[in-house]
Amino acid sequence: MSRRIIYRIPNRPEYLITEEEWDEVRRLQHWYNSEFSWTSGKLAFRRYVIFPNGEEFEGLDTTVWALISERKQKLKEEGMMEEEIIRQLERDRLISVKWGGYYDDCLASGFTRVADNEWNAFLVCDFLLKASTLVPHVEIDIVDEGRFVRTKRLRLRDGVAILERRIADGSDVIAELIKQKRFFAVVDPRKYDKHPTFRNSIANFNDLKVEERLALVRNWNWLGYGNRYETDTEGVDLNRKLRGFDFC
Repeated sequence: MSRRIIYRIPNRPEYLITEEEWDEVRRLQHWYNSEFSWTSGKLAFRRYVIFPNGEEFEGLDTTVWALISERKQKLKEEGMMEEEIIRQLERDRLISVKWGGYYDDCLASGFTRVADNEWNAFLVCDFLLKASTLVPHVEIDIVDEGRFVRTKRLRLRDGVAILERRIADGSDVIAELIKQKRFFAVVDPRKYDKHPTFRNSIANFNDLKVEERLALVRNWNWLGYGNRYETDTEGVDLNRKLRGFDFC
């Protein structure tokens, strides 16, 4: 699988996200997913993941998804907000819900596959930086399996970059990044205008000759896990959008 950027809001007693705040995050996410080109995955920041309880409604003339859609529309017409609707559907046993998104012990979480597309990596972190200003009282934890986030891991709170001291201690490279306040690589988006779409599978791969397989797969860095990261002096620089820096 291709390299991911993972994002989480931990579930802490002092953290609270209102429905209105999360609606703003969802609208922002929808705009990014709609307005930009994505070659591997899209933004998927979620407060919950739902699973239909198909076994509970076997033998009916309609599908469980149709029942969910009909019930959801009715609850919406009654004035319920998104989270209220999901909790009611859960009580109705129409769905099972994993609260907090994809990861455990979270208020919200998700990931985006970016592979070796550093422009997509920029878009993910640009979105998360803006989202942090919409929910300014929580921290968004970012983990980059590649190298766009040059410290590999970073937190954002109300536009401020926050780095764990243990990550900084004992590393001359990290110390220099902190000194320069350059936590994100600089990216020239023009390089990615015709970037190929990542595929998780190759048809008839086992029937290909060894040299044909190598030509298709290329190498591990094609998946985006390599040590290469952008060093452009010209391009978009997310570091300039940060409101500040702090340690935790």
